[in-house]
Amino acid sequence: MGFRINTNIAALNAHNNATVNNRELDKSLARLSSGLRINTAADDASGMSIADSLRSQANSLGQAVRNANDAIGIIQTADKAMDEQIKILDTIKTKAIQSASATQSASSRAAIQNDVNRLIEQLDNIAKTTSFNGQALLSGTYTNKEYQVGAFSNQTINASIGNTQSLAIGNISTRDDIAQLGNSESDTLAAAINEGSLTINMSTAIAAGMDAQGLAQGDSIRIDGIGDYTITNIAGNMSAGSLSSAIITLDRGLEKTLSVGSTLNIALVQTVSEDLSALSTAGGTAFSQGNAVGSTDITGLAVGDALTFTNSTGAVQTLTIQEIAGSSTGATSGTITFSVAGAGTLSNATIRISDRASFGTDFSSSDFVQYTVEGVQLEGVQLTDIDGNGVAQSGLGRVADLINASADKTGIRAVAEVEVNSLIRVQGGTVSSDVVINGEVILSAGATIKSADSDNTLINAINQSKSITGVSATLESDGTITLQSDGRGMNVDGLSAIAGINDGVYAGKLVFTKAGGGSIDITSTHFQDAALTTKAQADIGTLTEIEGTNVLSDLVFGQVDDNGDGIIDSNDKVGLLRTAEGSQLAMDITESAIRQLDSVRADLGSVQNQLTVTVNNISVTAVNVRAAESQIRDVDFAAESANFSKHNILAQSGSYAMSQANAIQQNVLSLLQ
Repeated sequence: MGFRINTNIAALNAHNNATVNNRELDKSLARLSSGLRINTAADDASGMSIADSLRSQANSLGQAVRNANDAIGIIQTADKAMDEQIKILDTIKTKAIQSASATQSASSRAAIQNDVNRLIEQLDNIAKTTSFNGQALLSGTYTNKEYQVGAFSNQTINASIGNTQSLAIGNISTRDDIAQLGNSESDTLAAAINEGSLTINMSTAIAAGMDAQGLAQGDSIRIDGIGDYTITNIAGNMSAGSLSSAIITLDRGLEKTLSVGSTLNIALVQTVSEDLSALSTAGGTAFSQGNAVGSTDITGLAVGDALTFTNSTGAVQTLTIQEIAGSSTGATSGTITFSVAGAGTLSNATIRISDRASFGTDFSSSDFVQYTVEGVQLEGVQLTDIDGNGVAQSGLGRVADLINASADKTGIRAVAEVEVNSLIRVQGGTVSSDVVINGEVILSAGATIKSADSDNTLINAINQSKSITGVSATLESDGTITLQSDGRGMNVDGLSAIAGINDGVYAGKLVFTKAGGGSIDITSTHFQDAALTTKAQADIGTLTEIEGTNVLSDLVFGQVDDNGDGIIDSNDKVGLLRTAEGSQLAMDITESAIRQLDSVRADLGSVQNQLTVTVNNISVTAVNVRAAESQIRDVDFAAESANFSKHNILAQSGSYAMSQANAIQQNVLSLLQ
């Protein structure tokens, strides 16, 4: 074996091995110092990708948990606020029960109403001020909110919190825009309605209003449900004993039924059905849109039978009825029904011909009014003490009593409100003429009234005659005076000069509610000399106005469900708790409002439970994802310590090997000595 000194193979091998060992020793030290098995992508490329994905998921789940906890905080905030509102409503109901008792006087009921107004103000304040992170929770704007409770997109939980303000719960309109009808207005109001009915589906939105003035005697309009046609034109003139003309135009819109009462005395023997397409004009032309039938005799109908015309084409038609004669004292009734076939066409339009009472004259004490509510015929009302304008001095409260007596059958409650407040502010001065209320002289001409009636002269005078007039007076905290009737109309004369109120007739209003919502169908056999104007709002579709020289009442409709106008308007100075009947109605309203809030709270409770379960599940998932990432990314100190010891020993032995390899070359020097 030869000796070579230019190339030390042993030293080179020792050097290479030491270099590799030192590299592994560096990795081991990095892992032990960082606690991570993967410090760079080169350590484990695929493992790093999986670990990063798991870490992202775990971080996202952590934020989802925080989001869910924030959502729970929102729900708990709203829930506690509504709990306070329910306590307020419980208090209001308690006060309504107190006010309903006959032990309360008008002044004590006024005090109770003022207290309730304050409570409602606080209820609204809670609804307006309850918020979370700048978002109002109970004002009706916090709807269709999505809480992100997952690590990936569209993993959400939805929640909505309804409007809990007083105008949105309880569902009853209490507007105090009482119809004021003075003699100066009589010439401008048409004599239109004698008998009829009006039904409005309160839950159906009606996008456009409908006006119907100058209709024939006995007119009634029914708006119920969502149909495909609407009546766009109604015209007619009624004279004693005959309907000279009636025009009905059917066009697309809402399904409506028009009933026109008259005094016709048709000889009714049997049913006759006619096909419109089979009828012809005087010249022999078949009936079609735009054509007119020359004449058709209707005979042979029995009482209660219906004469039906059927148009099988489904086309829009206009039917004009002219010169229908009858006696002025008709006592029979019948129905002419027009049915149009075809999908999406008018399903029903009715002209109802029936008898009437004392057409063309004012009410008198002999008039008898029959009411039918939701198909239940109520006891008749005998009107008494009627003034010259045809306003019943008693009867409106009686109507409310009758309706309430049958509430268990009809689901309808009513309260008569004949009150005046917003216009009465006493300026003071000398009475220039007698002050007369419902025919009774309250103050004689020449009497002196102080500003704001500071000495109660006017109030005492009105209240002293309450047993005769049925009208009482209450001084409000803002200095105004509220006049309240026991259900009769108020005919006021002589107050305009000192109290800022126009002299005239105040007919009052009936406020109706229906448990469960839906339409309210009320029929009266005797509406006298009134012009009808209906105005439908696009959001709730309510009848807002009935006016006329001799109108019985202003009808204000509401419903006890979640689609009405509100509980009791705190701005309404004339509240329900001022009367025993109104207090009964207020009980139903507050019960409905409490049920409504409980429903919202129950829904939020369900959402909170859903969020809680989600948090629990996400928390467990996050732990498992973290554990999986740790298995890939973190270092096993036991294994890595052993690995470090190995490489450390190899580093020391490598240095020794390098030293020995270099020492072997020294043997060559012995050959040179």
